[in-house]
Amino acid sequence: MALDLAGTLTDDFGTERKLKKRIQLRLIEPEEREEFDAILTKEHYLHNPTAVGAVLRYVVTQKDQWLALLVFCSPALHLKPRDQWLEWKAVDVAQRRHLIAQNSRFLIRVNAHAYPNLASCILSQVAQRIRRDWQHAFGHPVLALETFIDPQRFRGTCYKAAGWLRLGPTRGCKRSYQDFYDDAQHPKELWMRALSGKDLRSLRQAHLPEELLAPGAKPPPPPCPVKTPALDSLWHHFRSQVQEYRDPHGLRHPLPAILTIIALAVSAGCHGPEAIGEFAQSLNHHQRRRLRCRTRPGKPRQFDVPSIDTFRRALKQLDPTQLAQSLIAWMKIQDPHIPVWVHFDGKVLKGAEPAAAVDPTILEPHVPTEIDPQHQKPQANKALTLVNFMTDDQKLIQQLAVPSNTNEEAAVAAALSSMDLTGYRVSFDAAHVVKNTLRQLTLYNGADYLGRLKANQPNALTKAQQLLPGDVPPSTGVD
Repeated sequence: MALDLAGTLTDDFGTERKLKKRIQLRLIEPEEREEFDAILTKEHYLHNPTAVGAVLRYVVTQKDQWLALLVFCSPALHLKPRDQWLEWKAVDVAQRRHLIAQNSRFLIRVNAHAYPNLASCILSQVAQRIRRDWQHAFGHPVLALETFIDPQRFRGTCYKAAGWLRLGPTRGCKRSYQDFYDDAQHPKELWMRALSGKDLRSLRQAHLPEELLAPGAKPPPPPCPVKTPALDSLWHHFRSQVQEYRDPHGLRHPLPAILTIIALAVSAGCHGPEAIGEFAQSLNHHQRRRLRCRTRPGKPRQFDVPSIDTFRRALKQLDPTQLAQSLIAWMKIQDPHIPVWVHFDGKVLKGAEPAAAVDPTILEPHVPTEIDPQHQKPQANKALTLVNFMTDDQKLIQQLAVPSNTNEEAAVAAALSSMDLTGYRVSFDAAHVVKNTLRQLTLYNGADYLGRLKANQPNALTKAQQLLPGDVPPSTGVD
């Protein structure tokens, strides 16, 4: 397809508004791919790109002649200026990178002086339609565009005129082909444009809305709940508190590292070996080094974390009570002050084996309750139920595994007698608002309490309404 530069294409379109009416931006047809690639290879100084991931190819036409060619593809993996501009943490990059498209090729085939504002006009038209094109082709939109410009060849004037921002020189690794990534000898400049102000806010927000997640994507693992310098003390604590129980032959990962990662993952809210494994993979190499993870062969600055199967085997063989008590002891060392508020609540862990049954006499006296027996049992005989005693800043001070032959209320009542809660203010849900528990807390534990009564405790609720008028604290806001 030859261009007649001396004919109709040399007409001066005048204003950009008139120019938009004379040109057409469209995606190429499948049968045009060979010609598209051949033109780029012949006329673009970087030739045809090795486009990766999701790719869209546009052509700008006037009548039947191709004025310009553009290629958009998946963005670069890691770009520090981009990630800083978008306020992304390291864990955000992999989860949000699909929302950016990279302009890897832009070829204008006509004299720029004969077509003033043609390049910026094309870029503006792309920004108006690429969101729906990407959504139609790949099942999700794009919210921003990026490109690289060689400052030795171009000044980026057309990108600036189209609303793009220069984020500065990039620092990347050298590739085997000259392309849109950093060249070690000739660093390029990164330019970006959010498609709208709303899109920029969406990219920067703490949690992406569900419609912006990549198809089939899972939410990212939670961040590490402990600052990196404190990981040393947790590792040393587990090393001194838990003895190695494994056969030393063929061990790949030290036990303190495994235990520390499990404790960190569970503290961050992970449940099960799969979630713990994903959390471990999200740790950066600086954190892994602090945990004494295994060094990768030939890469002394990179470290491997245990696999999901390793965590699964460890969880089966470890004594959960010993692990919990070790973590609680470490948390007390880190934060020795006595908390003001403590809340306890039971959680049923699906897929976990129930705790072993105990001698019923250990649970004596059984806590009488006015709740219907069918509503007070948490099915402890079908899944593991844990009762966590947590402070208002998420510090764990105690954890109970409910035996399979009883319920949460009885297990808590039996455990309170061995707990030192002097000076604490304890809160809990309605299931624990029974006389024996409240008497234990106030008379024997030396604690105050805050509980709730519900309609499924009609007798206790009626008595409370009769004995406690509406102006009794804390109803009046008096502590």
